[in-house]
Amino acid sequence: MLKKLVTIALFLGACLFTTVMSALAAPPVRIAVVCGGASGIEQEIVDRISNNLSSISDVVLSTVNPDWYVVCNVNESIDQASGAVRYNGSVITKTSKGHVINTVAVQKYNQDFSLTPGAPLNKKLVDNAARDVIASAADRVVHPLEQAIIVEMETRERIIKAETLADSDQYNEALSLLAPITPDTPHFKDVRDLMDEFAMEQDALDRMNSATAKASKGRYSEAISTLRDVNKKSKRYKAALGKIASYRAALARLRPQAKPMAKPQPKQT
Repeated sequence: MLKKLVTIALFLGACLFTTVMSALAAPPVRIAVVCGGASGIEQEIVDRISNNLSSISDVVLSTVNPDWYVVCNVNESIDQASGAVRYNGSVITKTSKGHVINTVAVQKYNQDFSLTPGAPLNKKLVDNAARDVIASAADRVVHPLEQAIIVEMETRERIIKAETLADSDQYNEALSLLAPITPDTPHFKDVRDLMDEFAMEQDALDRMNSATAKASKGRYSEAISTLRDVNKKSKRYKAALGKIASYRAALARLRPQAKPMAKPQPKQT
């Protein structure tokens, strides 16, 4: 019976651990791959990129509340007189807030030298130029996009773990997790702001602990001086004010009471 209870307890513990770890897991990157215009060539690039991204487990393809946009643009220029065919394509990856993560630009130029006046351009020549720009744009964007997704997921996981550590007042550990994050991620500024917040809270925590230790030895003035520098933005600021008031009251109790002055006695004649 005992063995069965232990097995059940271990099973429940494993389930709880899995649930907690799942809750801490970073959400996938929501990406919308869209056309910049209304070109059929753009749509073919969209389809190729979407097909490549669909196999990545950390990606959800959706135009609803996306984290990133992958915008495909193709400009077509056909000069019937000279027989020149030119395609300029670009694929821009950016966040929903407009931060550009990556840009890929491609160009394809073909010339129909067999063109006679009034004759249409060689259809195969035009089609080849279109196919080349589609393949080039779709292929060139895949690797940098995959790398950006890896950086994004690593950054999200570090932020989530750091915030969890900070909730337990483990600020130094949280700072160590965030320190390696580089400007390669669009979250860099937010991460730096978060690091400043954690450093402030660590300082406040250190001051609270130091003041408590000093007060326990009767060094109330030093404790008060230590607490005065707790940042007003810290979640411990109100607690620090409370301790300052308490230590001032303790100091007042330690001061010797002044003896009342004796009333002058009338002179005897």
